[in-house]
Amino acid sequence: MRFGLMTHEAAPWPELVARWQGFEAAGWDALWAGDHLWSGPDGAKPRFEAWLLAAGIAGATSTATVGTLVSAIGMRNPSVLAKQAVTLDHMSGGRAVVGLGVGGNPKDLAAAGLTPWPVAERGPRLAEYCAVVRAMLDGGPVSCDGNHYRASGVSAPAADRVPLLIAAHLPATIRVAARYADVWSTYGTLFSQLAQGMSLTPEESLAVTARRSALLDAECERAGRDPASVRRSFMLAFTQDTPWVSVQHFRDTIGRYADIGITEFMFPFPLQGKHDPDVFAEVVASVLPKLRTGERP
Repeated sequence: MRFGLMTHEAAPWPELVARWQGFEAAGWDALWAGDHLWSGPDGAKPRFEAWLLAAGIAGATSTATVGTLVSAIGMRNPSVLAKQAVTLDHMSGGRAVVGLGVGGNPKDLAAAGLTPWPVAERGPRLAEYCAVVRAMLDGGPVSCDGNHYRASGVSAPAADRVPLLIAAHLPATIRVAARYADVWSTYGTLFSQLAQGMSLTPEESLAVTARRSALLDAECERAGRDPASVRRSFMLAFTQDTPWVSVQHFRDTIGRYADIGITEFMFPFPLQGKHDPDVFAEVVASVLPKLRTGERP
């Protein structure tokens, strides 16, 4: 199993650097930069720009995976994002992961003055975007002429294969993840549901995640790809799960998702919802090392 933390709020830079270095020293596998333009109840919560934030994480650390979780494709041209990703990979010594999604929070687009796409366009747009990014990450001149995205004669410095993490929760985008993702990422309650005041119970979240994972399996097989070649990750932040109230709660929560094939878990930091800092410290010190080496939760 792998475990990662996502920086989702701004703080004094020296404090962030010390935090990331402490997390890496404690054994966290991945350190992510949250990527939202709009944040907080009124949109005024300060955030740093995600790709520069990821570069800062890379500069402060030496072993942890670094990437965005996740970059909404409507905010950046795919060729520009691919160059950012390759640059991050070189800066980090080959530790970069590119996190992409169609953008689940419509308030981000509104804050940028952009109009949300029709639902029917989201899957095709994500597919074209991933095609451009994957081609550029793989090196050599790229020429793509899609309905939504185009790239002609662009290239990026050579790099080892940079993984694509694709956040996908609905059939059209899960189909794209089956084709392009090295890592599939999901979470329980969708932003559209959160906006309506909905929050899935632990049982509902587990059931819907299992259904999404089964759909990913089917789409991989349809695409001629081994489903086991796609790692499964889950962001534990948008459900009623309470992993940080006790060590046993943490083990039980991780165990339920591990039973349906999730092998990578991500958490926002600062922690959200009910949590006990002492539980967090004990889990990091004594539980995560055992789970990483194969102990069942």
